[in-house]
Amino acid sequence: MSDVTLKFHGAAGTVTGSCFEITGAGKTILVDCGLFQGTRSLEALNHEKLPFDPKKIDAVLLTHAHLDHSGRLAYLYARGCKAKTYCTAPSADIIKPLLQDAAKLQAADVERRNRRADRAGLPPFTPLYDGKDIAKLHKNVRKVAFCEEVFLDNGVSFRFWDARHIVGSASVEVNIAGQRILFSGDIGPGRAINCTASALGGYDHIICESTYGDRDRDLVLVSERRETLARHVEDVMAAGGNLLIPAFALERTQAILEDFDALFASKRLPPINVFLDSPLAQKVTMAVMRYRDSGTDMLKRTNIRFTQNTAESKKLNRMSGIVIIAGSGMCEGGRIRHHLIHNLPNRQSRLLLSGYQVAGTLGSVLRDGAKRVRISGLDVLVKAQVDTLEGYSNHADRSGLAEWIKDRTPVRGSIFLVHGERTALSSLAETLATIPDLPPAIVPALEETWTLHPGKRATLSAAGRPDASDLTASRDWVSRLTMLRQEMEEKLSEQTSNRDREKMLAALKRALESVN
Repeated sequence: MSDVTLKFHGAAGTVTGSCFEITGAGKTILVDCGLFQGTRSLEALNHEKLPFDPKKIDAVLLTHAHLDHSGRLAYLYARGCKAKTYCTAPSADIIKPLLQDAAKLQAADVERRNRRADRAGLPPFTPLYDGKDIAKLHKNVRKVAFCEEVFLDNGVSFRFWDARHIVGSASVEVNIAGQRILFSGDIGPGRAINCTASALGGYDHIICESTYGDRDRDLVLVSERRETLARHVEDVMAAGGNLLIPAFALERTQAILEDFDALFASKRLPPINVFLDSPLAQKVTMAVMRYRDSGTDMLKRTNIRFTQNTAESKKLNRMSGIVIIAGSGMCEGGRIRHHLIHNLPNRQSRLLLSGYQVAGTLGSVLRDGAKRVRISGLDVLVKAQVDTLEGYSNHADRSGLAEWIKDRTPVRGSIFLVHGERTALSSLAETLATIPDLPPAIVPALEETWTLHPGKRATLSAAGRPDASDLTASRDWVSRLTMLRQEMEEKLSEQTSNRDREKMLAALKRALESVN
């Protein structure tokens, strides 16, 4: 048996950027290739040179279509990858519009950054990929059914297990050099449909996500969730404001639309206007509806409206008494940002966050109570109410993750915890330590390399990035600067005279000048 190595190129010490390289039996396999999201420091990793040679990848295995797992796939092919990308049929149909939208946003962001006066004379930013690169990827996508074992050369095989996260999501079992290794992908709540042709437990190594590893959540029934949503709508409509719901184009948007359709069908809510202001979400909704029968006719409901262009989107900011669903779920891009600019200063409006907010994102800053935020270069006062609507999460909580791992025992070698922030990773590791016969959990750092042994604990063979701890901190200097600016403005406004304000500004200037 040859050695097997596992390198953590993403989702190590942080939630996003899922990308794992496994090498053995003469094969190099990549599991996921996602975008880093969150702080500026993390996002900058997307533009670094890939830490591996894309031309030497023999196969890419995609767990699911969310951008933090799929968002750099086209970048692989832009850099010369020739391998096949294997995924389930729903994922194959969904990643094309997702990546096309990501490429469009990248191009717009690059153009905006390159126009800035402070970048005069500097090398221009360039997008990670374009439509031609997406086409190269799509030519190499191969659809694989759940439970189907696919054989590569040299006795290497893989199989997709149902992960219950979103439509088409999978855990990936890789059999390589005599070892059985399982990558969880993102795990949803509830019991998955298992593959009867293969034993569920008995792995050499498991790589498990930890997004909600630090908390247990109360079960929220769909009926309860819909009632809570209805009350938010009623409150905002009575006040004469707008209800903004940032939502991921994939799965979250469809669940919210189904809830509104049910509330209208039952007459729990009158037929108020709900606008889906996301061309991408429209395309994804059409694709998702092909793979699940929700029994809803929301696409035919006349008061659920789909904006078709930018002009229609801008008209929404001259309206009141409406619901606007727009991307992105963490308020980091898309049309939700210009709706935030127009609605956050309005006390009558409300922002309803319906999903996980990665530390450092605008969504997390608003959730944590910021009174002022910076959006697209503008300082925006936050007077609108900001709330969180529970019950839409497609991630298993701490107990669910622990149960998922227990169901897959015995684990003869190692358990690696990934795809989580520091508190979630450490909390889940502590929980697993209380379960008999489980090996101690390993929390790898970015770019660490581990040697995997059959039936034995893995060993660290190469250290990670020296700056890994700083990169995966929950806030970087940009976030701290935003908080400092807000605190400074609050202190200035509290002063009783302009003379006192001038003294404070002079003191701040002296402090800056004293820094070498």
